[in-house]
Amino acid sequence: MRLLLIVRYLLLMLLCCAGVGMRLHAQPLNKGRIAILGDSIAYAGPWANEVENALKADKKFEACEIVNFAVPSETVAGLSEYGHAGGRFPRPCLHERLDRVLQMYRPQLILACYGMNDGLMQAFDKARFQAYQEGNIRLKKAADAAKAEIVFITPPLFRGDSAEQAEYDAVLDKYAEWLVSKRKDGWKVIDIRPGLRNLIAREKAGNPGFRYSGDGVHPGPEGHHMIAREVLAGLVPEIGLAPEVAEKDHRPTPDTMKKHEKVRNEWLVKTGHARPEIPGYDPEMAKRQFPRTVSVWNGFLREEFTVGGRRAFIVFPDKAVVSGKEQLWIWRPQFFDYKPIADIELVKRGYAAVFISMEDLYGSPKAMEVMDQFYRYLVDERKFSGKPVLFGLSRGGLYALNWAEKNPLCVAGVYVDAPVCDFKSWPAGRGKGKGSPDDWNKCLRAYGFNEQQALSYKGNPVDNMRGMAKAGIPLLFISRTEDDVVPIEENTDVFAKRYAKLGGPVKVIRRPGGHHPHGFDNPAHIVDFVLSVTGQPVPLRVACLGDSNTFGAGVAGANKDVLRWSHLLGQELRKKFKRKEIEVLNCGVNGRTLLAKGDLPYIKTGEYRNALNSHAQIAIIALGTNDAKPQNRKFLSEFKQNYAAIIAELRENMPGIQIYCAIPLPSWQSSSQIDKETVETKIIPLVKQVARDNKCETIDFFSPFQNKPELFPDGVHPNADGQVIMADIAFRELLKKQPLIQ
Repeated sequence: MRLLLIVRYLLLMLLCCAGVGMRLHAQPLNKGRIAILGDSIAYAGPWANEVENALKADKKFEACEIVNFAVPSETVAGLSEYGHAGGRFPRPCLHERLDRVLQMYRPQLILACYGMNDGLMQAFDKARFQAYQEGNIRLKKAADAAKAEIVFITPPLFRGDSAEQAEYDAVLDKYAEWLVSKRKDGWKVIDIRPGLRNLIAREKAGNPGFRYSGDGVHPGPEGHHMIAREVLAGLVPEIGLAPEVAEKDHRPTPDTMKKHEKVRNEWLVKTGHARPEIPGYDPEMAKRQFPRTVSVWNGFLREEFTVGGRRAFIVFPDKAVVSGKEQLWIWRPQFFDYKPIADIELVKRGYAAVFISMEDLYGSPKAMEVMDQFYRYLVDERKFSGKPVLFGLSRGGLYALNWAEKNPLCVAGVYVDAPVCDFKSWPAGRGKGKGSPDDWNKCLRAYGFNEQQALSYKGNPVDNMRGMAKAGIPLLFISRTEDDVVPIEENTDVFAKRYAKLGGPVKVIRRPGGHHPHGFDNPAHIVDFVLSVTGQPVPLRVACLGDSNTFGAGVAGANKDVLRWSHLLGQELRKKFKRKEIEVLNCGVNGRTLLAKGDLPYIKTGEYRNALNSHAQIAIIALGTNDAKPQNRKFLSEFKQNYAAIIAELRENMPGIQIYCAIPLPSWQSSSQIDKETVETKIIPLVKQVARDNKCETIDFFSPFQNKPELFPDGVHPNADGQVIMADIAFRELLKKQPLIQ
């Protein structure tokens, strides 16, 4: 051990004499103030006091005042896991108090050691890592502005003497690597982690029972000494601490520790902080900060914090859509993570998605108070738009509709899905629905009612909507006709009828089925509603229903997707009208028939369901070719009826949709397959008749191709050149309806 110390001492002397790098010639402090910042490991005192003792043993620093400002649980990132410390308090953030420390103490040198708490003892997360980086950068800027030199110290080891839960120590390795990388930007950084590992390994080699840390986080006395040894070794090149001083033993004594702690506590009281249970705690300071944690939610940054003691979070878009300078947002007061398809799509489009926990409040006045507080925070503090769009799923309807009625000038629109509009229907179950006795009891407690008071209450959404109607708040209802949990007749139908009678704009989409699932697999209905009520452009969607010729079976290779006529049509429309919000959806499926009794009916495919749920303004139906196959011809008497049923279902799902019936392409296959004569003499007349009977437009794919067999290598599927011609034909037909497209 003595030989190792001698070698280390000689190496340090050589480095100092060689003048390697500007940072080795840092000017020492002859007089001044040194601040130590950190978390509970530094607050405990032993390593900080040992560093203090060593500095005062060097004549260059003996006149300095050294104060330990560390606070347990603290982070530099401003993060805190929900329920930290058993829910007693969230983690405090250095930046809540940093300005006070800098202004009142005015340090010339800062030693800062953070990281152990910043990863929240969880697996690596890019958002938390970014918060750690940003927090340290903010600390560096604040120190520079205060004209204080700062030396960063990498976080100590997590379970440094055990392989158990090594994953989090690997997280701290990443944090340390980033800090060390900042040396290239002129930062002073001491990396204590490699040396700690070596010291622990050597100690355990001679003493297998040695424990660096009993709980994996907080070192014992020898662990603190090891940290101090590594910090002191780093201070030799960083601030000019004498190497011979750094190598000596400066362990704390009861007297030095007592003085160290006394000065620490006095300054913590002077500067104040937001961490309970230690000297200097100020409840008012705790109220002013919003400790947060960050994570990734479906690829987006999620910031979690508390408001009024309730868990809340915001999901941020990569690039915000703004109204003026305000962030547009959607607000789900319940069931945030249930089928968030529309939420994800809206975040992609630049909206923030927010949530605050109001479990078991059932839209009561207590819930309204929570929502009011959260709204004010988001609008006043975070500069969000004053008019969010509320999402209410199931019981969430009570929250969304009640708050919109209470604050009609603060809402852009409300989307509700199988919503509870009257708690007498659910959870009371006083109508057709099943009810929920447990939820009913909770609901009574939330409102402070007995059962008689609740059943005579006239404050449910079905009773109160005049404010919303007068303000003209648009409402979108999506409800199920066989819902036996929240019956549509007692909730959606009653509310929508009364709202419409008051002049309120309301749209109801009735779907078959029970209470679940909510929403659509395709979120276009909901997305378009939100876009429209917040003044954003709504996409024009063209749904292309068809068989293999729409799917694009005649093209192959890596670029086949962009060679299909539907894709090319979208390109032409966007170029012509200079609009990015034009979507052409390929809903084609190989081998499918229009006939319901055909061998492979199109109406039984998932793509057909996607088309019905696409919220398209235009549909192109390009079916009929496979109905010319011998096994399907015998059902052609049902062709018109089956075609009309598809048209009717499209119109039912998307009122106002413009439908085009495509005249099928010619075929050069034999009569035992799909022959041109059957297509021309039987299928095409039927398609034209359907178009006339159902007042649809037509797109003629037959005539331009009837003399071009060379474009059909297999006799039925057009190649890439044929796909270009099909796109051009469809484009020219759609141009005849320019107002719809523009």
